[in-house]
Amino acid sequence: MAVDLDGKLTRRAAEILRDAAQVYNQAGLAGTGNNPVLAGWSNGMYGGLEMTASFQAATGSFMAVTGAFPVLGQKAAAGEVTLKRVFRLPRRLPGVRLPGTAELAGTARSAPMMVKLEALARWLGGDGRLVTADDVLPEADAADAARVAGLPPGLLPYLWEYALVSGWFELIDEPDGRRSWAVLGPTAYRWADRDVPGTLHAWAVVFAAVLATMFEVAAGQAPDAAARLDFEGQGVALAVMLFLARRTGLTTASVTDTVRSGAIGERPARRTRRAWDEWVGRFGDPGRRLLSELAALRAVDLPAPASQAGQAGRPGQAGDLVTLTPLAQWALREQFRLDDITVPVVEESGQLSVAGLMGLADGVSDAEFSAELSAWLERRGPGRAAMDLVMYAGSASARTRLTAVGIIRGLGPAATPAWLDAMQQPQLRGYARIALSMMAADVPKSSLPLVLNPGPDDMTWLATDLLALIADDDDPDPDPDRVKELFAEIVPPGQEGWVLGQLARASSPDVIRALKLLARYHPNGNIAKAARKAARAAAKNARNQPRGRRGRPPAGAVRQ
Repeated sequence: MAVDLDGKLTRRAAEILRDAAQVYNQAGLAGTGNNPVLAGWSNGMYGGLEMTASFQAATGSFMAVTGAFPVLGQKAAAGEVTLKRVFRLPRRLPGVRLPGTAELAGTARSAPMMVKLEALARWLGGDGRLVTADDVLPEADAADAARVAGLPPGLLPYLWEYALVSGWFELIDEPDGRRSWAVLGPTAYRWADRDVPGTLHAWAVVFAAVLATMFEVAAGQAPDAAARLDFEGQGVALAVMLFLARRTGLTTASVTDTVRSGAIGERPARRTRRAWDEWVGRFGDPGRRLLSELAALRAVDLPAPASQAGQAGRPGQAGDLVTLTPLAQWALREQFRLDDITVPVVEESGQLSVAGLMGLADGVSDAEFSAELSAWLERRGPGRAAMDLVMYAGSASARTRLTAVGIIRGLGPAATPAWLDAMQQPQLRGYARIALSMMAADVPKSSLPLVLNPGPDDMTWLATDLLALIADDDDPDPDPDRVKELFAEIVPPGQEGWVLGQLARASSPDVIRALKLLARYHPNGNIAKAARKAARAAAKNARNQPRGRRGRPPAGAVRQ
């Protein structure tokens, strides 16, 4: 029964988030430049307490209310709005490193907001409380509930709405329909059971409710002031941004700027800007309000105040970063799984596989990845590590292949046997030729002819990878600095002229397209000129090819 209810809680969280995403989508932000999640891709933003016995007694067992939710499937139905569709997420995201579920559950139970919800549940009791026609508590009860929860009366509407949306409370009508009561709901019952799965799934529903409704409650306190502002779905968008940027975090300023941009648009009218200024003057910055709520839920870690952390409190400084906690990462990963998005959980350092290491590359900070890589190389030794990376990289994505190639290059002569093996794989042959030509003195004499006399198509896959990486950026007009960065990853400094000369001997359409792209967008004039010349030579080669070979992609190439 517990497993069934946990599935229903997960589905309820999904429905809350998808409803918010649907409103966000209908508001016209999802497909525009004003979508902060999509803007983050192009801007490079993504490179416990014990429960008291009285609460247990008030809620009893969750078993009595497992029928309160309708039986629902787990996956999104065809055509249903999902986070993946609204925010154009790929099928696979970088891996996450999560602590054990018991530790995550302990974090959930330590969250001040969950403690306040427990207090509110104890106050509500097993019989519930009467509510008004507007589904809120009468004034006297509201004041008492705020006192019990330890909240200023003006903040109770937030907690009340989270409780209703998450299923912590439910509203039921008397048989004659004249009065309505707020009673404990299945989420509160499941939390009261106190086991680890129930704790995590109940917390995840509350997390979804905060993301979906915080701005709605804020707007409801002053509808006239909010009439010119658009807060719909922004909490969910911000959570997705934080998940994607978990490697580096987001500054507080970027969070508040994102909320402001979403609320007033890219080119706000004077009245809209004035409405925003008036709102912030009356109620404070809504972005900071959301961060405060998420911090109370243990969903984000906020920067320390300047008085406690010296320079760390200054906007834009490294110490000013907002990061998603492992608990929130766990909850969002569960939601992404429902949308058929793979987010691997990376193994502990001692058991880290090649796939785990590669999955970690884009999921943690550079410093953490460097430490993990050093430990991984020490356990394997450079020769075995290079061989393992070559075996993995041949069938990997362009992005992962470049990460692996960069590591192998850093191993120096110890990687020579692995590079010689890589000559047998079309996807790696070009990278191997570059590396071996730079280490000719360390290559066995018997292999030198193979290294020094490349075939005309040996470099083709370098072009294929460059095109794939540009396509991943989903930008019809690539940024020159980005093109320069990618080309430098593929071709080591000092080797550009030789590699472009080899590409000029090819005839593949991918090579021609990549060379034309370099000629047009690479900011270095010499490289652009050489690429232009090589593109003309490759195009001539293609025209001189027998008809049956024209337009043939490299063997095994995957078209984007």
